[in-house]
Parts: sequence; C-alpha cells; structure tokens
Amino acid sequence: IAGDGFEAAVVARLGGSPIGSCLFVRNEIDPAHDLTPWLAGLVVDEAYRGQGVGTALVRAIEGHAASAGVNRLYLYTWQARSFYEALGWTATEAFEQEGEPMLLMSCAL
Repeated sequence: IAGDGFEAAVVARLGGSPIGSCLFVRNEIDPAHDLTPWLAGLVVDEAYRGQGVGTALVRAIEGHAASAGVNRLYLYTWQARSFYEALGWTATEAFEQEGEPMLLMSCAL
C-alpha cells in the first residue's frame, strides 16, 4: 500500500510484474454524489481474472479504510455488480451519468 496516509494505491504483483491495482480516494472523479471516501479504479490483468486478485485488492482497500477510521466505502460500477455483491457490497442507486448507466454501491466496514 502506498499513499498519503489516507488515500492509497494497492498494487498486486506476480514475479515483480503488476497484475492488478485498486485505489482508495477521498473524492471520485466527476462524482454524481457528494459522498466520501471511495474505492476506485479496480483493474486486474485479463490473464489473472477469476483467481482472487480482485478480491484481494478490494479486501486490502477495505482493511486500509477501516484502519483509517472509515465506517463506509462507496464505489461506482455497472458491469461488476455481482462481483461486488459477492464481497458484501450493496447496490444503493442506479442512475445515468452522461447517458451511461451507472450504479452506486456501498459497503459498511
């Protein structure tokens, strides 16, 4: 975990090469909701999807947030709803942003 003590980036590596990353940020880019803080930018290399990398990254961000005194995290997604629901996240609101479907989700820590 690297960051400023509150905001953080987590990078998953295999053999020294990055295979995934995730962010913990105060503010989402161009948010449609006045909420904080956010889990953002979860990316896992396609070759390593379905192997627990994404889950480990989300859990690392959740742990960091909890240790920073956060009791609820938020994220935006559309395509990954079932992934986050399996990790205990709750769909809060479906909406459109700039004509694109979006879903606000939250997780109590």
